Amino acid sequence: MNAEVVDLGLPEGYSAEVAAKGLTNPSGVSFSPSGTLTICDSGDGRVLTLEAGELKEFITGFPTEYWKVDAESGDKRFKLGPLSAIWLDAETLAVTNAGLGDGAETVVFFKGPGKVEAGEATNSVPPTSDDKADKGEGNLTGLTASADGKTIYVAGQGSDAKTWVLKVDVADKKLSPLFSADDNDIAINSPMATALWGDDAILTLYSGAGGKDDGLIVAWDLKSGKPTKQWTVPGLLDPMGFAVIPGAKKLAVVDNNWALTEVKPGKLAIVTLPEESGAAEVEVLTDKLMGPVSCTFGPDGKLYIGQLGKEFDKNEGQVIAVSGLK
Repeated sequence: MNAEVVDLGLPEGYSAEVAAKGLTNPSGVSFSPSGTLTICDSGDGRVLTLEAGELKEFITGFPTEYWKVDAESGDKRFKLGPLSAIWLDAETLAVTNAGLGDGAETVVFFKGPGKVEAGEATNSVPPTSDDKADKGEGNLTGLTASADGKTIYVAGQGSDAKTWVLKVDVADKKLSPLFSADDNDIAINSPMATALWGDDAILTLYSGAGGKDDGLIVAWDLKSGKPTKQWTVPGLLDPMGFAVIPGAKKLAVVDNNWALTEVKPGKLAIVTLPEESGAAEVEVLTDKLMGPVSCTFGPDGKLYIGQLGKEFDKNEGQVIAVSGLK
């Protein structure tokens, strides 16, 4: 069966196709050690795998919540459940149970397919500030595993009162705060994704305020726990996902172009980080994605992008595979 080609207006040498569709507010995408695409079908409260071109349920029964409720109309918007999943080995999948609400969310470990109740969960993280709006850590997303698999790094968006990159000690299943933007005079909030950057640093992507050109990438030193460099990403309004391009010191970044009432066209860009802090070099490849939220490279070298599709809270979500990035 031929793949469904997507015209994104990409430059010569690039191409795009649909890898999966019929998803509801899809979020994190990742691959198993054997190369199986794994998708957080967030709005449907499940994690799926793509096997021989067919979507199959892997973990089901995750609780879901609506991220926003319109204060005037009472309309509920953006149904969310598991937001990120990552394989630690051929058997172990870690998933953020992000539909529980701030202060109750955990990372859950699974040894095979089944129901969410079969997993082994970490603790949750309570409020870390005196702000009454701080209910604890929530909207856990952007999982990255350390090279030795002993630690998982997590982006937390529980409250703008204090934002965190957290960590999970895999051996004892303990979730705890690690890096705080607010404690280090970083005014930009909403950490969305993490990535290993060399042997001693973690990159964190902050989307900032919706609709504003204030996104930020921060390099955190793992030994000191301090930010060492910061880069703005000019022209990207709401960057939500990134992935290190294999074999290059560059990033693929997807810009959601966030709006509460509709899905707007989003961008895919190649981002080069200068040696020193400042503005990153941003090369936009397309502005015709529909609400991209995450991305990862597959073993085939393609970039797999989870996007909301034409409408959120409907089964319009897709995973798009883009070839040619290098």
